[in-house]
Amino acid sequence: MIPLRVLGLLLAGLAWQAAQAAPLYKWRDSAGRVTYSSLPPPSGFKAEQLKDASQPDAEAIHQAEARAKKAQELAREMEATRRAQEADDARRRALQPPAPIVIEKPVYVPQPIYYPPVRHPPDRPPRDRPPHDRSR
Repeated sequence: MIPLRVLGLLLAGLAWQAAQAAPLYKWRDSAGRVTYSSLPPPSGFKAEQLKDASQPDAEAIHQAEARAKKAQELAREMEATRRAQEADDARRRALQPPAPIVIEKPVYVPQPIYYPPVRHPPDRPPRDRPPHDRSR
């Protein structure tokens, strides 16, 4: 655990460094690339000194808070709408019959082989005459 005095000195050092930051310069070099630096550009280059960002006034802070509050309300409304839609979709899916199962690869299922019954001609009583005799 960091002692409070050390933590206070650390925070003061960081704040002092930010307050004493060197100005920033922006310039284009001979290749056309934009360069940002805390050191001034070499001689022969036109540089623009960037201003530090100032602290926002009370009105700007109030407007930002109002925008953040509206965004949070809109996010809550959208989340409620999404949850209601998901619940409605779940109810619809529960009421629908299950989808048929589709087998993409045929499955071999052996079937019993059916042999029709063999019919034998009926037994005839023997004739008195031979079949080639037609005299009668």
